Amino acid sequence: MSEEQKNNIKEEDTTEKNEETKKDQQQPIPAQPTEDENEEQEEKIEHYELLYIVPISYSVDELKPITEKIIKLIKDYNGEITKEEDLGKLKLAYPIKQQSHGYYQLVEFKLPTNVLKSLNESLRLINEVLRFLIVKKKIKTEKELIKEKALQDKLAKKKEEAIEKIKAAKEEPKEKTQEKDGQDKVSLEDLDKKLDELLDTDDIV
Repeated sequence: MSEEQKNNIKEEDTTEKNEETKKDQQQPIPAQPTEDENEEQEEKIEHYELLYIVPISYSVDELKPITEKIIKLIKDYNGEITKEEDLGKLKLAYPIKQQSHGYYQLVEFKLPTNVLKSLNESLRLINEVLRFLIVKKKIKTEKELIKEKALQDKLAKKKEEAIEKIKAAKEEPKEKTQEKDGQDKVSLEDLDKKLDELLDTDDIV
């Protein structure tokens, strides 16, 4: 191989290496999540609502330890309870495990999103729970709560006005009937009086 050919090969290798270096420099380096971002993603908190049903085969006294067990489970997963409500004994939409009624319990809580799946799995293992459902719930702001209350008050006022109109409409025919009866009575009295006057006159033939 001649010196000229060797020099050409070296030049080609150098050119290829330079082009590869340029390509590497042009390719964007993916941004790595910072430690704070990782921590934020792991500890993101959401507000949830849990509705669960306990079979009525359990007594009211037996229900309390079951609800306490559910609350403790949520707290064990770093959940913060914001609301508990006993919705009472209700009929199921369809029979479940030969049960037609159940105790409906509602719990609202804050929970890290990364443990929600584990909480679901733990709830499935509780035999006392017939069915359950967890949904994400939006927390209403103070402004939204005030607006909602104003709307409810407005609807309540309209409902009250509608009821008053219905009552007034029902009473109106009665008043008219009473008025008509009074007019008929007066007319009959007038007729009797006039008849008496005619009988008392000397013009009767």
